[in-house]
Amino acid sequence: MKRLKIALPIFFMILCVSCNKDYDYEIGVGEQIEITLESSGPSTGCCWLWDKKDNILDSVKREFIPYDESYNGSPGIERWTFVGKHKGSTVIRLNYKRPWEDEILKSQEYSVKVR
Repeated sequence: MKRLKIALPIFFMILCVSCNKDYDYEIGVGEQIEITLESSGPSTGCCWLWDKKDNILDSVKREFIPYDESYNGSPGIERWTFVGKHKGSTVIRLNYKRPWEDEILKSQEYSVKVR
């Protein structure tokens, strides 16, 4: 019985370590990923802006989808679509801000491996 008590915690520890991912996304060259973020809407002047650092990914689509299309100025989501251009690892950093201001209101980062 003692052997079982020792083996179970070790088994679960190994299981948890093997589930650990190195990247938020892993795609091939030419494959796409979508990232969806909460947004207060274009009427506030705020939007998500990509802080592009390299040529591993390209942004192919960016759209704002309001929660309530009948309400002008409704908050919603911004959906970004990225495509893998070259093999390598990168980080997508999206900053929520007004483009004409320096202050970043919030930021999101996603690690990506393109194989």
